[in-house]
Amino acid sequence: MNGAPPVVVHEDGLRRWPPGKSAAALVTVNFDAEALLLAADPGMARRTKTMSVLRYGVTRGVDRLLATFAEAGLATTWFVPATVATAHPEAVRKIVAAGHTVGLRGHDVAPLDALSTRERAELLAEAVAALSAVAERPVRGFRLPTGEWPVTLARQLADLGITWSSSWPGDDTPFVLPAGEGRRLVEIPVSYATDDRTAFFWNLNPPFPAGQARISGYAEVLDNWLLELEGCRREGLLFVLQLHPEISGTPGRIALVERMLDELRRDDGIWCPTGDELASWWSANHPGNPAGHPADLFHLHTTNGEEL
Repeated sequence: MNGAPPVVVHEDGLRRWPPGKSAAALVTVNFDAEALLLAADPGMARRTKTMSVLRYGVTRGVDRLLATFAEAGLATTWFVPATVATAHPEAVRKIVAAGHTVGLRGHDVAPLDALSTRERAELLAEAVAALSAVAERPVRGFRLPTGEWPVTLARQLADLGITWSSSWPGDDTPFVLPAGEGRRLVEIPVSYATDDRTAFFWNLNPPFPAGQARISGYAEVLDNWLLELEGCRREGLLFVLQLHPEISGTPGRIALVERMLDELRRDDGIWCPTGDELASWWSANHPGNPAGHPADLFHLHTTNGEEL
């Protein structure tokens, strides 16, 4: 690209991205493996053929994605449920050894809002300890597996050393979530439009997700992703791609990932950090949210302005 990228300023008057960068892109992988189905119905363990759909990510998808990321020279962020980390420790260690960031995706992909505050705290503590032990490093990031965001979740995550999340689909740039005692979590928002599972996941019997077959055309999905990236680049926003090893780690769909990474490398004005790097920079350069931000309104309406 010719010329220096413009300095993009946020609504609060602060520089949006690091010097020399006019937009940002975060490539993430949700490594759910069998946990996605087992959380919904433990009886799925007896459905060998059905379970093989998700185990494909472990046996083939992880290696294919890692090879593609290595060729592109890109460090990505992987979200792993604790049960997956303990079931497939070598895969997680391979991801870490390749230079990627690992964040927590719950204990077993079950909804956290279905638990009591105490049950959730205990389960999260167990999950963070398990993933940290397998990855052999502290876990700083989090992505909500399913369900809604409980009002006390930010504080519970902060208590466990989590500093950022990538769970809310409500914005185009990062923002902060109050986490009690003056603490904050940086939230890196996601979009269903750039989630490969939305377009490609399919299972006939039982229908999961509901709605039967809905595999989209590959070229159409790639076009959607490229248009979203172009919009983020044009407006100086954040592009977050969500991949799954069993979905985008196939011989055909990996070409879509390669095409997206080529586009990211083509533009020097796009910053491509890991989740840890992005959250750290945002926290250091953005002390709060623009006035009237939905995250602050959520905090006020659910806590009456009191500390969590």
